[in-house]
Amino acid sequence: MSTKQFLFYFSITLFFIFIISCKDKITGPCSNGGNILCYEKPYNNHWEIFTNNISGSNPQNISNYADDNEYPQWSPEGRYIVYSRSVSINGPLVIVYDTKNKTEFNLTSDGGGASQMPQWLPNGKVCFGYPFFWAPYKGTYIMNPDGTNKKKILDSVATIYFYQDSYTFLYVDGTNNVYKTNIDGTVNEFVYYLGTLNQYVAIQGFNPFTEELLISLKTTDSTDAIALYNINTKNVNILLASEKGYAFGQLRYSRDFSKIAFVEIETASKKYDEEYLSVLENGKKRRLVKLTGDEWFDYNPMQFSYDGRYIAFSKNIYQSGQWVSWKSYLYVVDASNGTLHYIDEGISASWNPHP
Repeated sequence: MSTKQFLFYFSITLFFIFIISCKDKITGPCSNGGNILCYEKPYNNHWEIFTNNISGSNPQNISNYADDNEYPQWSPEGRYIVYSRSVSINGPLVIVYDTKNKTEFNLTSDGGGASQMPQWLPNGKVCFGYPFFWAPYKGTYIMNPDGTNKKKILDSVATIYFYQDSYTFLYVDGTNNVYKTNIDGTVNEFVYYLGTLNQYVAIQGFNPFTEELLISLKTTDSTDAIALYNINTKNVNILLASEKGYAFGQLRYSRDFSKIAFVEIETASKKYDEEYLSVLENGKKRRLVKLTGDEWFDYNPMQFSYDGRYIAFSKNIYQSGQWVSWKSYLYVVDASNGTLHYIDEGISASWNPHP
Protein backbone atom coordinates (compact mmCIF):
# COMPACT_ATOMS: atom_id res chain seq x y z
CA MET A 1 0.00 0.00 0.00
CA SER A 2 1.35 3.38 -0.97
CA THR A 3 1.71 6.27 1.48
CA LYS A 4 -1.13 8.15 -0.27
CA GLN A 5 -3.43 5.11 0.00
CA PHE A 6 -2.56 4.69 3.68
CA LEU A 7 -3.31 8.35 4.44
CA PHE A 8 -6.58 8.14 2.51
CA TYR A 9 -7.87 5.09 4.38
CA PHE A 10 -6.59 6.46 7.67
CA SER A 11 -8.51 9.71 7.16
CA ILE A 12 -11.68 7.77 6.28
CA THR A 13 -11.31 5.72 9.45
CA LEU A 14 -10.92 8.85 11.56
CA PHE A 15 -14.01 10.35 9.92
CA PHE A 16 -16.21 7.38 10.86
CA ILE A 17 -14.78 7.30 14.37
CA PHE A 18 -15.77 10.99 14.66
CA ILE A 19 -19.30 10.26 13.43
CA ILE A 20 -19.74 7.36 15.83
CA SER A 21 -18.37 9.37 18.75
CA CYS A 22 -20.84 12.16 18.01
CA LYS A 23 -23.85 9.88 18.03
CA ASP A 24 -26.40 10.72 20.75
CA LYS A 25 -24.39 13.74 21.98
CA ILE A 26 -25.95 17.19 22.06
CA THR A 27 -22.85 19.31 22.12
CA GLY A 28 -20.20 20.17 19.57
CA PRO A 29 -20.47 20.14 15.78
CA CYS A 30 -22.89 17.21 15.65
CA SER A 31 -25.64 19.13 17.41
CA ASN A 32 -25.83 21.85 14.78
CA GLY A 33 -27.73 19.67 12.32
CA GLY A 34 -30.74 18.81 14.49
CA ASN A 35 -32.96 20.86 16.76
CA ILE A 36 -33.09 19.62 20.33
CA LEU A 37 -35.16 22.29 22.12
CA CYS A 38 -38.63 23.71 21.68
CA TYR A 39 -39.71 26.85 23.51
CA GLU A 40 -41.98 29.87 23.28
CA LYS A 41 -40.49 33.09 21.94
CA PRO A 42 -41.86 36.65 21.75
CA TYR A 43 -42.59 37.47 18.12
CA ASN A 44 -44.56 40.47 16.81
CA ASN A 45 -46.06 41.12 20.26
CA HIS A 46 -47.24 37.56 20.86
CA TRP A 47 -45.74 34.16 21.66
CA GLU A 48 -44.72 31.64 19.00
CA ILE A 49 -43.30 28.11 19.35
CA PHE A 50 -39.73 27.71 18.09
CA THR A 51 -37.26 24.85 17.89
CA ASN A 52 -33.50 25.32 18.00
CA ASN A 53 -30.16 23.58 18.58
CA ILE A 54 -27.85 24.03 21.54
CA SER A 55 -25.73 26.60 19.70
CA GLY A 56 -28.83 28.73 19.04
CA SER A 57 -28.01 28.85 15.32
CA ASN A 58 -31.13 27.24 13.86
CA PRO A 59 -34.32 28.87 15.21
CA GLN A 60 -37.45 27.57 13.45
CA ASN A 61 -40.96 28.96 13.99
CA ILE A 62 -43.33 25.97 13.92
CA SER A 63 -46.56 27.60 15.13
CA ASN A 64 -46.90 30.64 12.83
CA TYR A 65 -50.15 31.89 14.32
CA ALA A 66 -51.09 35.50 15.03
CA ASP A 67 -51.96 34.96 18.69
CA ASP A 68 -50.23 33.38 21.69
CA ASN A 69 -48.84 29.85 21.43
CA GLU A 70 -47.50 28.62 24.78
CA TYR A 71 -46.30 25.75 27.00
CA PRO A 72 -44.67 23.46 24.41
CA GLN A 73 -43.71 19.91 25.38
CA TRP A 74 -41.82 17.45 23.20
CA SER A 75 -43.37 13.95 23.03
CA PRO A 76 -41.56 10.95 24.56
CA GLU A 77 -40.61 9.48 21.18
CA GLY A 78 -39.47 12.85 19.81
CA ARG A 79 -41.84 13.19 16.88
CA TYR A 80 -44.52 15.56 18.19
CA ILE A 81 -44.72 18.85 20.08
CA VAL A 82 -47.91 19.72 21.95
CA TYR A 83 -48.75 23.28 22.99
CA SER A 84 -51.61 25.60 23.92
CA ARG A 85 -52.96 28.18 21.45
CA SER A 86 -55.02 31.23 22.39
CA VAL A 87 -58.00 32.05 20.16
CA SER A 88 -60.83 34.52 20.62
CA ILE A 89 -63.59 31.86 20.53
CA ASN A 90 -63.58 28.35 22.05
CA GLY A 91 -60.05 28.58 23.32
CA PRO A 92 -57.37 28.09 24.26
CA LEU A 93 -56.86 25.12 21.94
CA VAL A 94 -54.53 22.14 22.25
CA ILE A 95 -52.32 21.81 19.17
CA VAL A 96 -50.04 18.91 18.23
CA TYR A 97 -47.27 19.60 15.71
CA ASP A 98 -45.83 16.69 13.73
CA THR A 99 -42.13 17.43 13.23
CA LYS A 100 -41.84 14.67 10.62
CA ASN A 101 -44.61 15.87 8.30
CA LYS A 102 -44.46 19.52 9.44
CA THR A 103 -48.23 19.59 9.98
CA GLU A 104 -50.39 20.47 12.98
CA PHE A 105 -53.57 19.00 14.41
CA ASN A 106 -56.12 20.60 16.74
CA LEU A 107 -57.06 18.12 19.49
CA THR A 108 -59.89 20.43 20.60
CA SER A 109 -61.55 20.71 17.19
CA ASP A 110 -64.73 19.15 18.66
CA GLY A 111 -65.62 22.59 20.06
CA GLY A 112 -64.29 22.47 23.60
CA GLY A 113 -61.76 24.81 25.08
CA ALA A 114 -58.80 23.52 27.08
CA SER A 115 -57.83 25.24 30.32
CA GLN A 116 -55.17 22.86 31.60
CA MET A 117 -51.70 22.90 30.05
CA PRO A 118 -51.37 19.77 27.89
CA GLN A 119 -48.94 17.06 28.96
CA TRP A 120 -47.64 13.77 27.58
CA LEU A 121 -48.18 10.35 29.08
CA PRO A 122 -45.15 8.02 29.02
CA ASN A 123 -46.84 5.99 26.25
CA GLY A 124 -47.17 9.02 23.96
CA LYS A 125 -50.81 9.94 24.57
CA VAL A 126 -51.82 13.53 25.36
CA CYS A 127 -53.64 14.62 28.51
CA PHE A 128 -55.51 17.90 29.04
CA GLY A 129 -58.62 19.26 30.75
CA TYR A 130 -61.75 21.17 29.80
CA PRO A 131 -62.89 23.72 32.44
CA PHE A 132 -65.97 23.08 34.56
CA PHE A 133 -68.12 25.56 32.63
CA TRP A 134 -67.50 23.88 29.25
CA ALA A 135 -70.37 21.40 29.32
CA PRO A 136 -70.71 18.76 28.06
CA TYR A 137 -66.92 18.42 27.74
CA LYS A 138 -65.85 19.35 31.28
CA GLY A 139 -63.24 17.04 32.78
CA THR A 140 -59.80 15.65 32.02
CA TYR A 141 -59.15 13.58 28.89
CA ILE A 142 -56.42 11.52 27.24
CA MET A 143 -56.14 10.77 23.52
CA ASN A 144 -53.71 9.90 20.76
CA PRO A 145 -51.76 12.79 19.19
CA ASP A 146 -53.94 12.44 16.07
CA GLY A 147 -57.11 12.98 18.13
CA THR A 148 -58.30 9.35 18.10
CA ASN A 149 -59.28 7.21 21.11
CA LYS A 150 -60.41 10.13 23.24
CA LYS A 151 -61.16 9.00 26.81
CA LYS A 152 -62.41 10.91 29.84
CA ILE A 153 -60.42 10.00 32.96
CA LEU A 154 -61.68 12.60 35.48
CA ASP A 155 -64.84 14.67 35.84
CA SER A 156 -62.79 17.74 36.74
CA VAL A 157 -59.57 19.49 35.74
CA ALA A 158 -56.71 18.49 38.04
CA THR A 159 -52.93 18.41 38.37
CA ILE A 160 -51.91 14.89 37.33
CA TYR A 161 -48.79 12.72 37.78
CA PHE A 162 -48.69 9.52 35.72
CA TYR A 163 -46.94 6.26 36.52
CA GLN A 164 -44.77 4.64 33.85
CA ASP A 165 -47.58 2.25 32.88
CA SER A 166 -49.61 5.27 31.62
CA TYR A 167 -52.59 3.68 33.36
CA THR A 168 -52.20 4.62 37.03
CA PHE A 169 -51.90 8.24 38.12
CA LEU A 170 -52.11 10.64 41.05
CA TYR A 171 -54.24 13.76 40.96
CA VAL A 172 -54.81 16.78 43.22
CA ASP A 173 -58.43 17.86 43.67
CA GLY A 174 -59.77 21.33 44.45
CA THR A 175 -59.52 20.80 48.21
CA ASN A 176 -55.79 19.91 48.13
CA ASN A 177 -56.42 16.20 48.56
CA VAL A 178 -54.17 13.82 46.59
CA TYR A 179 -55.69 10.61 45.22
CA LYS A 180 -54.38 7.56 43.38
CA THR A 181 -56.54 6.15 40.60
CA ASN A 182 -56.35 4.80 37.03
CA ILE A 183 -57.71 5.74 33.62
CA ASP A 184 -60.66 3.36 34.06
CA GLY A 185 -61.54 4.79 37.47
CA THR A 186 -61.74 1.37 39.12
CA VAL A 187 -59.95 2.61 42.26
CA ASN A 188 -59.79 5.99 43.99
CA GLU A 189 -57.41 5.80 46.93
CA PHE A 190 -56.78 8.79 49.21
CA VAL A 191 -53.03 9.46 49.40
CA TYR A 192 -52.28 12.78 51.03
CA TYR A 193 -53.72 16.07 52.24
CA LEU A 194 -51.47 19.06 51.62
CA GLY A 195 -52.39 20.57 54.99
CA THR A 196 -51.48 17.48 57.01
CA LEU A 197 -48.22 18.89 58.35
CA ASN A 198 -49.83 22.21 59.35
CA GLN A 199 -47.28 23.84 57.08
CA TYR A 200 -47.28 25.35 53.63
CA VAL A 201 -46.76 22.42 51.26
CA ALA A 202 -46.52 22.45 47.46
CA ILE A 203 -46.09 19.38 45.26
CA GLN A 204 -43.25 19.90 42.77
CA GLY A 205 -42.95 16.44 41.21
CA PHE A 206 -43.48 12.70 41.58
CA ASN A 207 -41.13 9.73 41.34
CA PRO A 208 -43.31 6.81 40.19
CA PHE A 209 -40.58 4.23 40.89
CA THR A 210 -40.23 5.04 44.59
CA GLU A 211 -43.76 6.50 44.87
CA GLU A 212 -42.48 9.66 46.50
CA LEU A 213 -43.85 13.17 46.08
CA LEU A 214 -41.25 15.90 45.70
CA ILE A 215 -42.48 18.74 47.90
CA SER A 216 -41.37 22.17 49.06
CA LEU A 217 -42.53 23.22 52.48
CA LYS A 218 -42.25 25.85 55.15
CA THR A 219 -41.03 24.24 58.33
CA THR A 220 -42.07 25.35 61.80
CA ASP A 221 -39.20 27.83 62.04
CA SER A 222 -40.28 29.41 58.72
CA THR A 223 -37.37 27.82 56.85
CA ASP A 224 -37.98 26.51 53.34
CA ALA A 225 -37.12 22.86 52.81
CA ILE A 226 -36.98 20.36 49.96
CA ALA A 227 -38.51 17.06 51.01
CA LEU A 228 -39.89 13.72 49.83
CA TYR A 229 -43.21 12.27 50.96
CA ASN A 230 -43.59 8.50 50.54
CA ILE A 231 -47.23 7.75 49.75
CA ASN A 232 -46.93 4.21 51.13
CA THR A 233 -45.02 4.74 54.38
CA LYS A 234 -46.45 8.26 54.93
CA ASN A 235 -42.95 9.39 55.93
CA VAL A 236 -41.49 12.80 55.15
CA ASN A 237 -37.77 12.91 54.37
CA ILE A 238 -36.26 16.41 54.40
CA LEU A 239 -33.45 16.52 51.84
CA LEU A 240 -32.28 20.11 52.23
CA ALA A 241 -33.14 23.14 54.35
CA SER A 242 -32.51 26.58 52.91
CA GLU A 243 -29.76 28.81 54.15
CA LYS A 244 -30.79 31.67 56.37
CA GLY A 245 -32.21 34.53 54.31
CA TYR A 246 -33.04 32.34 51.27
CA ALA A 247 -36.16 30.62 49.96
CA PHE A 248 -36.57 27.72 47.50
CA GLY A 249 -38.65 27.64 44.33
CA GLN A 250 -39.21 25.89 40.99
CA LEU A 251 -38.09 22.41 42.00
CA ARG A 252 -37.52 20.08 39.05
CA TYR A 253 -36.51 16.42 38.86
CA SER A 254 -34.01 15.09 36.33
CA ARG A 255 -35.42 12.35 34.08
CA ASP A 256 -33.86 9.59 36.17
CA PHE A 257 -34.86 11.30 39.44
CA SER A 258 -31.24 11.39 40.66
CA LYS A 259 -30.98 15.21 40.65
CA ILE A 260 -33.20 18.10 41.64
CA ALA A 261 -32.78 21.55 40.11
CA PHE A 262 -34.19 24.52 42.00
CA VAL A 263 -33.94 28.29 42.46
CA GLU A 264 -32.65 29.91 45.64
CA ILE A 265 -34.00 33.43 46.20
CA GLU A 266 -32.39 35.87 48.63
CA THR A 267 -35.11 37.20 50.95
CA ALA A 268 -33.23 38.77 53.85
CA SER A 269 -33.10 42.24 52.31
CA LYS A 270 -36.67 42.01 50.93
CA LYS A 271 -35.27 43.30 47.63
CA TYR A 272 -34.66 39.84 46.12
CA ASP A 273 -31.34 41.04 44.73
CA GLU A 274 -29.69 37.64 44.47
CA GLU A 275 -30.84 34.34 42.96
CA TYR A 276 -29.12 31.04 42.24
CA LEU A 277 -29.95 28.12 40.00
CA SER A 278 -28.76 25.15 42.05
CA VAL A 279 -28.69 21.36 41.84
CA LEU A 280 -29.13 18.83 44.63
CA GLU A 281 -27.43 15.49 43.96
CA ASN A 282 -26.38 12.75 46.40
CA GLY A 283 -27.29 15.02 49.30
CA LYS A 284 -25.02 17.85 48.16
CA LYS A 285 -26.02 21.24 46.79
CA ARG A 286 -24.13 22.95 43.97
CA ARG A 287 -24.85 26.49 42.79
CA LEU A 288 -24.52 26.74 38.99
CA VAL A 289 -25.83 30.18 37.94
CA LYS A 290 -26.03 33.43 39.91
CA LEU A 291 -28.29 36.38 39.01
CA THR A 292 -28.22 39.77 40.68
CA GLY A 293 -29.82 43.19 40.40
CA ASP A 294 -32.44 43.52 37.65
CA GLU A 295 -32.20 39.86 36.58
CA TRP A 296 -34.34 37.00 37.88
CA PHE A 297 -35.17 33.44 36.89
CA ASP A 298 -38.40 33.05 34.95
CA TYR A 299 -41.22 31.31 36.84
CA ASN A 300 -41.69 28.76 34.05
CA PRO A 301 -39.87 25.66 35.34
CA MET A 302 -36.43 24.73 34.10
CA GLN A 303 -35.98 21.31 32.50
CA PHE A 304 -33.20 18.72 32.48
CA SER A 305 -32.02 17.17 29.23
CA TYR A 306 -32.82 13.46 28.98
CA ASP A 307 -29.29 12.44 29.93
CA GLY A 308 -29.35 14.77 32.96
CA ARG A 309 -26.26 16.70 31.89
CA TYR A 310 -27.90 19.97 30.89
CA ILE A 311 -30.60 22.24 32.29
CA ALA A 312 -32.59 24.64 30.11
CA PHE A 313 -33.74 27.79 31.92
CA SER A 314 -34.75 31.37 31.22
CA LYS A 315 -33.75 34.57 32.93
CA ASN A 316 -35.64 37.86 32.80
CA ILE A 317 -34.06 41.31 32.60
CA TYR A 318 -35.90 44.59 33.07
CA GLN A 319 -36.14 46.51 29.80
CA SER A 320 -37.74 49.79 28.79
CA GLY A 321 -39.82 50.30 25.69
CA GLN A 322 -40.82 46.64 25.32
CA TRP A 323 -44.35 45.22 24.98
CA VAL A 324 -43.72 43.86 28.46
CA SER A 325 -41.43 45.47 31.06
CA TRP A 326 -38.75 42.79 30.71
CA LYS A 327 -37.17 40.48 28.16
CA SER A 328 -36.66 36.74 28.66
CA TYR A 329 -33.52 34.94 27.50
CA LEU A 330 -33.20 31.18 27.14
CA TYR A 331 -30.00 29.44 28.24
CA VAL A 332 -28.67 25.94 28.70
CA VAL A 333 -26.27 25.27 31.57
CA ASP A 334 -23.99 22.24 31.89
CA ALA A 335 -24.92 20.76 35.27
CA SER A 336 -21.46 19.24 35.67
CA ASN A 337 -19.41 22.43 35.40
CA GLY A 338 -21.74 25.45 35.06
CA THR A 339 -20.84 26.25 31.43
CA LEU A 340 -23.55 28.40 29.82
CA HIS A 341 -24.93 28.27 26.26
CA TYR A 342 -27.16 31.15 25.12
CA ILE A 343 -29.97 29.90 22.88
CA ASP A 344 -32.46 32.68 22.07
CA GLU A 345 -35.09 34.93 23.55
CA GLY A 346 -37.77 32.75 25.09
CA ILE A 347 -39.17 30.68 27.96
CA SER A 348 -40.73 27.26 28.70
CA ALA A 349 -38.10 25.07 27.03
CA SER A 350 -38.58 21.34 26.44
CA TRP A 351 -35.99 18.82 25.24
CA ASN A 352 -36.22 16.47 22.27
CA PRO A 353 -35.48 13.00 23.71
CA HIS A 354 -34.03 11.81 20.38
CA PRO A 355 -32.18 14.72 18.70
